[in-house]
Amino acid sequence: MAIGKNGINGSFKGKIGNVVGYHLNGQQVIRSTPRKRTSQPSAKELLNRLKFSVSQRWLAPLTDFLRIGFKDYQPTYEGFVAAKSYNQKNAMVYEEGKGVFINPALALVSFGTQVLPLSASAVAGKDQRVIFTWSTEVPAAYNDQSMLVAYDIENQKVSYNAAASPRNSGIATLKLAKEDQGKTFHLYLAFIANDRSAKSNSRYLGSVVII
Repeated sequence: MAIGKNGINGSFKGKIGNVVGYHLNGQQVIRSTPRKRTSQPSAKELLNRLKFSVSQRWLAPLTDFLRIGFKDYQPTYEGFVAAKSYNQKNAMVYEEGKGVFINPALALVSFGTQVLPLSASAVAGKDQRVIFTWSTEVPAAYNDQSMLVAYDIENQKVSYNAAASPRNSGIATLKLAKEDQGKTFHLYLAFIANDRSAKSNSRYLGSVVII
């Protein structure tokens, strides 16, 4: 059963025969119902499934941050889905002995048009703190903010602050949990306007062991 709007020629939501209608990101989408498959998947299909699984697992802990970092990636394509598409194309690599994996140095957790600073770095500080610093030669609004991400890939744990210190300050600190001591976190820095209207790509700053 389907519910139609504007008569027989309008959009509908639900199932009619082997056709399903629904709304996705403000658009009417129509697709056929899936058919039971009898043939075995090809090598290419198996590889695509592996890539999908690897990117899904790598990005899953970042889901909440990606809703901000990849917001407005495209008019109808943003957040986790957009981040998965970008990183699967640009950060996924294959190495003999390691197989297929996301290279954290190539990955983005934020996508935008704001200009990144010429230099930036991060170090582990006392009491499970990570200190991010960056140069301030790039003109920025007084209330632009820094966005900080620390990702323990091995243990699938993420700590972040999507509205940290002002960009003009050149420094911000991210406090991690006590149980994170001794673990390795990969670090990312990005910037965002106070009203969330614009942001930068993220920059990978390497990894640190939390002390």
